Amino acid sequence: MFKILFVDDEESIRSVFAKLLGMHGFSVVTASSAASGIAKLTEDTPDAVITDLRMEMPLAGFQVVEAAALIVPRPVIVVLTAFPVPASHWKSAGADALVVKGMRVGALLDTLGALLNARGLSSSAHAE
Repeated sequence: MFKILFVDDEESIRSVFAKLLGMHGFSVVTASSAASGIAKLTEDTPDAVITDLRMEMPLAGFQVVEAAALIVPRPVIVVLTAFPVPASHWKSAGADALVVKGMRVGALLDTLGALLNARGLSSSAHAE
């Protein structure tokens, strides 16, 4: 079972995504801020990190991305945001993908599965 760290300051988003990801075979740990997410990165290395960009500061999610990119082995890193930024920004910070909030859940699951598979890991998650 893949471990995912899901970081978002909105309780409803954390709760819904944790449930949905859990239903698709992922073990999910949540954090309500960039600072909390970064602290949890050192507690138990996840296979993937999904983070919002705008939290306690407008671009706090980039701090999570940069911290996650330094971990060995490096987790898959996905930015989930309602405020898309140019690919050059999230890629240079270390993220593997950006998914826009409001998409169908299958899009996030497909993205996670593809990224995990590209790392040589197989994902049991599937889009419905």
